[in-house]
Amino acid sequence: VSTQSTGARGDAQHALKNLDRVIREKELNSDEDMKTFQRLQGQIEFQNNKMKALRRTIDDGEAQIDVMQNKLRKAIHDVEDSEERSAMHETQLVPGGRGGGSTRITTRRVFPSSIGPASST
Repeated sequence: VSTQSTGARGDAQHALKNLDRVIREKELNSDEDMKTFQRLQGQIEFQNNKMKALRRTIDDGEAQIDVMQNKLRKAIHDVEDSEERSAMHETQLVPGGRGGGSTRITTRRVFPSSIGPASST
């Protein structure tokens, strides 16, 4: 009986050592997985912050575009108003030059844009 119990005891110790080794491997794998998980979480957080910063940059750029478009619309409106006033002044009666009571009307063509007439080359 003692040889069987010694053999069984040796088998149990061998199995226990194998299980202990497997447990240590699993713990190491778990530690590595945790480190990988934390590293990936850090990368995700970094990319999210980067994306938020880019969104803010885009929003700021769009706001600047809106401001510039409003300034452009106002400038175009001011130019058109100025051209209209100039045309009205030029079509008013102007006293004639050579000694008399004659009057002449002067007009100037006003173009709808500040580009002017199409040049013919």
